[in-house]
Amino acid sequence: MIRIAIVEDEEQCFLSLKKFLEQYSLKTGVLFSSVWFTNGFQFLSDYELNYDIVFMDIKMPQIDGMETSKRLRKVDPNVALVFITNLMQYAIKGYEVNALDFMVKPVNYFDFEIKLNKAIDYVNKHQEYGISIDIGDVKKKILISEIYYIEVLNHKLIYHTEHGNYETYGQLKKMEEELRIKNFSKCNNAYLINLRHVTELHPNHIVVGKDEVQVSRRKKKDFMAQLTNYMGGGL
Repeated sequence: MIRIAIVEDEEQCFLSLKKFLEQYSLKTGVLFSSVWFTNGFQFLSDYELNYDIVFMDIKMPQIDGMETSKRLRKVDPNVALVFITNLMQYAIKGYEVNALDFMVKPVNYFDFEIKLNKAIDYVNKHQEYGISIDIGDVKKKILISEIYYIEVLNHKLIYHTEHGNYETYGQLKKMEEELRIKNFSKCNNAYLINLRHVTELHPNHIVVGKDEVQVSRRKKKDFMAQLTNYMGGGL
């Protein structure tokens, strides 16, 4: 699940971007959640460190997108930032706030798809992604790079990680959708594997972390294709 903030005072532009996200999702299978902010003050006051991509309009009343972005960078230097503007001369100032790219209004889908692909590539390569789980009354954030695999057992999820196992309630299907673009793949109906931690491959099982995990006959073809693609065709 890619989490997006859209900071845009024009409702029609926001609706167009939201439509483009839905179109992109149907085309690629990538899932998004988006939040709309109508001005920079609202965005900054409600900001949480949980967005992957920010689409920022430059020309807004009260506080413009450039000033908003400067303040954003003080609390989040890594989020992928894409400007939206109808004034090209402002777009070139993006280097001041480490903007990834910009789109010119009125935004068309072809340009949007190119810029969104670039932003998603940036997210996958540069940002560490974490998930929050409930363990009793305590919320815990787990970095996905630390997860070996996720197991479903008796309607509970068990996160096998570098620092131990954590058990909580949840659905494996939901986690599969959220981690689809983070190189996680199901090797059978009970296990969602972080491909970066697969160290051995055998005819009917894999070794991930220190554990042997069975690969089902039904899932083997798709799982192997994803593993081979992740390793760059090295298998």
